[in-house]
Amino acid sequence: MINMQDNVTVGVNILETLTTAMYKDPLVIFREYIQNACDQIDEAVKNGLLASNEGQVELWIDDEQHLVSIEDNATGIPAKSFRQTLYSIGESAKTLGETKGFRGIGHWCGLAYCETLMFVSKAKGEDIESIMTCDGMTLRQMMTEHNLDKVSYTLDEVMAKTVTFSTKKANDKDNHYFKVRLIGINEDHKKLYTLQDVKDYLSFVAPVGYAAEFRFRSTIHDYAKSINQPIQEYKISVGVEGKTCEHVSKKYTKSFTTHSRGDDEITDVAFQNFKDDKGNLIAWLWFGLCDFKAQILKENQMRGIRLRTQNIQIGNDDALQKLFKEDRGQYYFVGELFAIAKDLIPNAQRDYFNANEARSRFEQLVTNFFNEDLSAIYKEGSKINSKYKKIESAGSLEAKLYSDMSSGKTVSEEEHKRLKQIKKEAKNAQSELDKIRARNVTKLDSNQVKKVDNIVKKIIDNNEKKRANQPLQIVVSNIVSVDEKNTPETSLSRVAVPTTTAQNDTSEKLVPVSRICRIIRELAESSTAEAIIAKIEEELL
Repeated sequence: MINMQDNVTVGVNILETLTTAMYKDPLVIFREYIQNACDQIDEAVKNGLLASNEGQVELWIDDEQHLVSIEDNATGIPAKSFRQTLYSIGESAKTLGETKGFRGIGHWCGLAYCETLMFVSKAKGEDIESIMTCDGMTLRQMMTEHNLDKVSYTLDEVMAKTVTFSTKKANDKDNHYFKVRLIGINEDHKKLYTLQDVKDYLSFVAPVGYAAEFRFRSTIHDYAKSINQPIQEYKISVGVEGKTCEHVSKKYTKSFTTHSRGDDEITDVAFQNFKDDKGNLIAWLWFGLCDFKAQILKENQMRGIRLRTQNIQIGNDDALQKLFKEDRGQYYFVGELFAIAKDLIPNAQRDYFNANEARSRFEQLVTNFFNEDLSAIYKEGSKINSKYKKIESAGSLEAKLYSDMSSGKTVSEEEHKRLKQIKKEAKNAQSELDKIRARNVTKLDSNQVKKVDNIVKKIIDNNEKKRANQPLQIVVSNIVSVDEKNTPETSLSRVAVPTTTAQNDTSEKLVPVSRICRIIRELAESSTAEAIIAKIEEELL
């Protein structure tokens, strides 16, 4: 039986667990230091030390000296509590669910990657700058001796040998700040002092605002405010030591490239709330609407629905992928899922949540939505794009045959038959699209996601607009069949109607038949409209 009065020996390997073994990607240390800085900015605003828009975090890089510095203008740490606050391991005064960090271990994470880890701080009204210096090289050497040479070290012995405290006279009593300096970063972790790698990482992980060019940022913010969940954003900048810092933003854009179907673009955003059995909001989601042609190219950083809590990313872009039945589903979408329930607790690695009842409830709700609504959306989108491809194929082939005939070439019987078959397939495709558009759509509640039918109709409308603006240039009335004894063929997808320009020159404007049919259905009684459309098809198609 253990005597509770006996001292507990904490081995040096605990430091390896909290540093090298904690994170798969060294860039994660920036998230740890930035979330601590943001917590202190919140505290400074709460205490009236900063106005709500004055807090800032600056990350400076010196790639020649292999040095990185993370600096904030928040509360700082008073000299009297500096040692106790930073020297502790796994002890924190922060409140779970209210602050971004809470375990009291994140500030040690840089030890694994540099020769020296230094913390410098000053509180308002003090004339002393407090400094803690950690000798990372000696620490790693002692850990190696402990594990390989069987030299026994306790955690206290290692800390006493590798950590020192000092103070420095400060001239400006009004200043208040906290700085983390990683000096002599190992070349094995070069991306820690590579500017572009750091910017790319922070642009989706850090709690920053959306890029100015992302046209839906206001829509997202307005929705968040409407459900009383405003998005927390902080001024975070990255720069090369001695030069100007550049503000970091979430680099969402309107356009992106798909894996196999060319470019696509976000035309709108939709929202979904997730509530528990008592009606309490536990998470909410925004996602971009596009044509859903194919998966978004891997090289595009913004792809996937990213998981966030207090606007800090949890894990990587694949944190939610396991909740889709099909892996590909995650990468048809662009969006963010904000977890807000206090009992959804990020694990120590912050790559997902701790296992508990809240996580199970969260996963059930999100999984159902992903595999019912979102799955139907991207699958319907893929089908719709296939139907438009059939229509485009018919138009392209007809254009080619017309061009050939205009230049005196003979169109073969085989090409003629192929055109008829493709036009038939295109006609069926257009008919199916019209039926989808004609579906009844239930009016939406303000807090409800746009239903699948509504979104699918929007995909069709976007395709129609694009094709109306860029019609195939075919004058179909001139196409003749291979056999001149047969009736000339006319176009399935477009008819030519005369129009007069401002200069009174007569030209031909191409109008999609589907557009004409839609107008007829809108203006005429159903049976009359269908009779008119049938006659048009008989005469022109």
